[in-house]
Amino acid sequence: MIRVFSEIKKCLLILPFNKVLKIQNFIWKMSKKIIIPLVSIVFLFIIVFASWFLWYIKPYKPLRIYILDKTVPTIDRREHKSFSWILNHNNYIKKDGNRYNVKEDYYGFFPINLKANEFDFKSIRIHEIEDIASAYDMCYYTDTYGVYYNEWYRQNAQGEQPVTNKVYGGLNQNDYLLLKEMKDQKKLIITEFNFYNAPTNALIREKLEDLFGLNWSGWTGKYFSSLDTLKNEDFPAWIVRIYKEQNNNLWPFKNDGIVLVHKFGTLAILESETHLTSGKPLIHSNHETTKKYGVPKSIEYLNWFDITFSTEQNNILANFQFNVNEKGDSLLRSYNLQPVFPAIIEHIIDYRFYYFGGDFADNNVTMSSAYFEGYHQFASIISSVGKNNSMEFYWKYYNPLMIKILDDYYASIKK
Repeated sequence: MIRVFSEIKKCLLILPFNKVLKIQNFIWKMSKKIIIPLVSIVFLFIIVFASWFLWYIKPYKPLRIYILDKTVPTIDRREHKSFSWILNHNNYIKKDGNRYNVKEDYYGFFPINLKANEFDFKSIRIHEIEDIASAYDMCYYTDTYGVYYNEWYRQNAQGEQPVTNKVYGGLNQNDYLLLKEMKDQKKLIITEFNFYNAPTNALIREKLEDLFGLNWSGWTGKYFSSLDTLKNEDFPAWIVRIYKEQNNNLWPFKNDGIVLVHKFGTLAILESETHLTSGKPLIHSNHETTKKYGVPKSIEYLNWFDITFSTEQNNILANFQFNVNEKGDSLLRSYNLQPVFPAIIEHIIDYRFYYFGGDFADNNVTMSSAYFEGYHQFASIISSVGKNNSMEFYWKYYNPLMIKILDDYYASIKK
């Protein structure tokens, strides 16, 4: 190698000075094209490895969690995947020392072969309830809506409402009895949207409402970025069909807005400019909530929610708010509704219970990103980019909220 450089040096010495300069400039430019990308790749590799290593050395936190998800029409387990992300990212592990597997470690519906429509389900028997309640530290009912004929056998046929021909779903008596036993044993209970809505029968719902001091109004809703069916091809056709049946075959909406659906089929539409000064629903947290859980005071919420109220035995940590004008307020009042209602309900005095009035756990995260320390801070920053970004809610609100709830509970049972 030394000999080669020596020969190159001799060649350069016999060349004219201006040609030497040209050759040196060419070598310098080529080295910049090679060295700078190479250094960047090495630097990026170091950052990624350091992030993984910092995650890997975090202490394990054994916590036995009963997860219930009855709404799994596809293989991605979306309704509880983001919760599994939090468990893995924060090194919560099972009793046997293994990490939580998003595809296996839950009760509910299990898709096996989508093409062949093969499925299984995992549920509890009545004689197992006391043992299961004793074996687990906490439970999280992420979604109980279920899987329906149109979603499973016809792969979500466009334009149809999957509310009949249930394949599997809804809370049953054993699900209720497990919650009651967990409450009696003072275990942490977390529930959220569609906890007791259809297809759960009225008797089970009333027992759950009495058990936790809740009162569902019968209304659910969701924000849509466009109510114009020509511009928004993904807008549910069943909403348009039912609304037309109830309103002289009219569908006059063109802007964004909020669709409210009652359990008996009545529809109410709040449209931007017509009924709303701003179409997107907000979650407003009180000062104590923002301070304790590290969540923003106000954030947009774009997923499904329900209008559920609470008795005085619980605390309201945050509220949903519709930004209605006079016409919108009048429309809500005609249905005995108000523009502000609970988003997070808490009870921590004699037992630990949380109810989230929205589909909080439904977030399309990438599980592999859970294994890198600091990723959630990075994702929180970039989630602010773009409009109608539902992931901003996950990274800035749901993620810190759940981490704080889990960490506080884990600390309390390890004392």
